Amino acid sequence: MRACSDSGESPPALRSQLEAAERIHYLAEGIWQTAVFKEFRAPGAYCGHRTIGFIGFFIVTEKRLIAKARLGHQVDIDIGFKHPQFGSVSFVADRSMIYLRFDASIQSPDMSGQIELRLHVPDTQVVADVLKKSGAMIEVRNG
Repeated sequence: MRACSDSGESPPALRSQLEAAERIHYLAEGIWQTAVFKEFRAPGAYCGHRTIGFIGFFIVTEKRLIAKARLGHQVDIDIGFKHPQFGSVSFVADRSMIYLRFDASIQSPDMSGQIELRLHVPDTQVVADVLKKSGAMIEVRNG
C-alpha cells in the first residue's frame, strides 16, 4: 500500500479498512505538513537538523491517529491511543497548526532522535477537541 497519493489523499484500501473497523472522528487530506528532524538516525542515515515539507493526510479514529505523507522517507505516525508510547507523544495546537512531537523509534525500533510533524489543518480547534476526547494531553496556544 502506498503511503499517500501525490495529492495527499489516503489510500482507498486504508479508508475502507478504517471505515469497516473503526469510526473516523477526523480526516484531513491534501494538507501541507512539515517534518522537522533533530539528531535523527536510521540505518544508513543521519541528520542533526533537517526540515522537509510535503503534502499528506491526517486521520483520527476512535482507536488511533495516522499522519502520512507522499515522501519516500516514510515520514509518518500510526499509533493507537492504548499503545505504550502514545503518552510520550507531545501535542500542541495553535491557530494554524497541530504539532506532534515524538521519538523516531515510534516509527521503527531502528530509528532514534526526535521528529516534529507540523500539520497545517484548517480547523485546529476541532482537531484539538478530538485529540482531547481520545485521551491526548494537548497544549492549546491562542497566539
